[in-house]
Amino acid sequence: CALVYAQKPYRGAEYRSIDSYEYGRFEARIKYASGAGVVSSFFTIKDYWAEGLSDAENWREIDFEALGNQPDIIQTNVISAYENHHEQIHDLSHNVNEDYHLYAIEWTPSYIKFYVNNQLVRYDANDYVETFNTGQKIMMNIWQPIWEDWVGVFDESLLPIYAFYDYIKYYSYTPGYGTYGTGNNFTLEWVDELTYFDQERWEKATHTWWSNNAQFVEENAVLLDGYLILCLTDNSTSGSPNMQSSFLDAET
Repeated sequence: CALVYAQKPYRGAEYRSIDSYEYGRFEARIKYASGAGVVSSFFTIKDYWAEGLSDAENWREIDFEALGNQPDIIQTNVISAYENHHEQIHDLSHNVNEDYHLYAIEWTPSYIKFYVNNQLVRYDANDYVETFNTGQKIMMNIWQPIWEDWVGVFDESLLPIYAFYDYIKYYSYTPGYGTYGTGNNFTLEWVDELTYFDQERWEKATHTWWSNNAQFVEENAVLLDGYLILCLTDNSTSGSPNMQSSFLDAET
């Protein structure tokens, strides 16, 4: 592990569902991370690598991404086959890292919608939407991209940096007999209040990629006081529970 950590200057975290979900409404109440050069997220993705597939033609991803250098916007992205990006920037009436707000994705065979505080900010019904027809995992992460023109210049003196998740909900797509969402076409299947690490539902990632300056480590995905806290730290520090005072300071 020490060799792996040495390959990246920082440590980040990713929390991901074990199961994949085909269609549905995905909700989370989040206070995103602050600071130029940092991205924190809530998204779904086809984990085609785990399925033994390597070609980018299998890429399917639906993203909320908070850019720490622009606290009054949220970026959405729908990434289709061959990693084709369909990004949009949305101006918000709030600061994404000063308080908790509700972020939701509705994904159906005919459209993908993004909501912030139950207000529709994006509606996609383009040709590529119908290609999103296989299961995806629910994921959240915090990382430090190499692309300064996207996220700004990172100042490591800001470390440690935290993103806070209050709860996560999943609604299945049940057209004609649901109770929630667009057309009442969704049915609540579960709520995770994040009071403990449910190892039947979630796993903590231990990977990275070429454009990410952070190695994901399990210790930086912390469940504390009813929150999931994803931590970005230097290469000698982890977000272990003994950092409770730091978490509480960041929370207040």
